[in-house]
Amino acid sequence: MTAPDRSRPLVRTARRGRPDPGTPNGNAPYGSRRPGIRDRAFSVALRPTAAVWRITGLKHSAATLRHYYGQSGQRFVVDPEGPLETAPFRKVADRHLEEWRDLAVARWRASGGHETEFDATTNWHGVRIGKGDHLDWWLALRGLQYRMTGRVDIDEDGVVRIVYEVEVYKDWGFDKGEDEYGLSFTPLARLHEAGLAREYTVVGRSRPLVWTAPPAG
Repeated sequence: MTAPDRSRPLVRTARRGRPDPGTPNGNAPYGSRRPGIRDRAFSVALRPTAAVWRITGLKHSAATLRHYYGQSGQRFVVDPEGPLETAPFRKVADRHLEEWRDLAVARWRASGGHETEFDATTNWHGVRIGKGDHLDWWLALRGLQYRMTGRVDIDEDGVVRIVYEVEVYKDWGFDKGEDEYGLSFTPLARLHEAGLAREYTVVGRSRPLVWTAPPAG
């Protein structure tokens, strides 16, 4: 989506969010220590995991894990529309859209119907996808940062139409000392430190999406 046209009013959601999506962990730099026997054995034992996930239909999680083992450190691009379909992400996105609608309608009414076009934006916010929400996206991303930009149009009948885009960001890696469902992330994080895998950044931007609301009245 193009940069906001400053000739149009700008609306923002009430939630503050953050200007920077980065969520760095406390792991040591890539390859900063020599790999031990346990590191190498653990790496070899886990390498088939991505292939198994792929065979069982978990294509997104297989791709992100394979990229970790690939050690390129390059950005990994995802289509935000995939995780956006999960219940937690859809819920927070709709909340932003509803807030944009309410703010724009208030401005529209206050202007006597003269202000009908608005730019809209958010800062970066976090959302967590759980195992029960979508197994593939849980394994692939778990938590991620997102922000939304859009344009709100209100027609003469008060119908609200929002064209918006969603950006996502994630510092993909494992935090030492943390665990989930009894699985410690420490051995996985140590692979990065030992140069047997490498953390990376996940990014993505959606195509323009459309959201409509009934007449504002």
